[in-house]
Amino acid sequence: MKIKLFIAVLALAIAIPAFGQLTAAGPDNSPKIGDAAPDFQIPGPQRGAPPSNLKDFQGKKKVLLMFFPGAFTPGCTTEFTEAGQNFDKFTAMNIEMIGISADLPGAQGKFKETVGAKNTFVSDRSLGIAQKYDAVAANGNAAKRSYFLVDETGKVVWKSTNNSLIPTDKLLGDLGQLAKK
Repeated sequence: MKIKLFIAVLALAIAIPAFGQLTAAGPDNSPKIGDAAPDFQIPGPQRGAPPSNLKDFQGKKKVLLMFFPGAFTPGCTTEFTEAGQNFDKFTAMNIEMIGISADLPGAQGKFKETVGAKNTFVSDRSLGIAQKYDAVAANGNAAKRSYFLVDETGKVVWKSTNNSLIPTDKLLGDLGQLAKK
C-alpha cells in the first residue's frame, strides 16, 4: 500500500510541472510589422570606444536583431556558428546582425571567438531590451529566441517570435525575399 501511495505521489509531483508548461503562449506584445523598432544602446566594439544606438543604423543598414537564450547552448552554438560562416551573405544584403542575450559581455566575447561569429553581441543582463521586444523567456531569466529585421528607416519589416531556431539557410532565404520587394 505504501509503495502504491509513493508511486501516486511521485507521478503527481512529476505531472504538475509538466502541465504548467502546457499553458498557452500569451499575446504577442512585440513590435508589429511597420512599427518603429525600440531603440537601445550598443556597446562600442572595443573597451573605451563610445557606444552607439540602434537608431544610428538608420539611413545606412538593415539590422537583424537575434535574441537568444544563452551562449554555448546547443541551438545558439549552431545558430551563431552558421551565421559566422554566412556572414558575407548577410552583409551582401546590407544587414548588420546583433545577437542579444542575458549573458555577461565576457561570456559573449568567448562565445563569439569559440564559434567564429562575426556579428556584434549585446549583453542584456537586466532583460530591458528583451522586454521592449517581448522577448523575455517564460522563466524571466533569459531571452527567448526571437528575430526582428529593422529596415534603414528604423521600422520592423519582418519578425519571428515563436521561440524557434530558424536554420541559417531558411533565414537567408526569408530575408532575401524581403530584399527583392
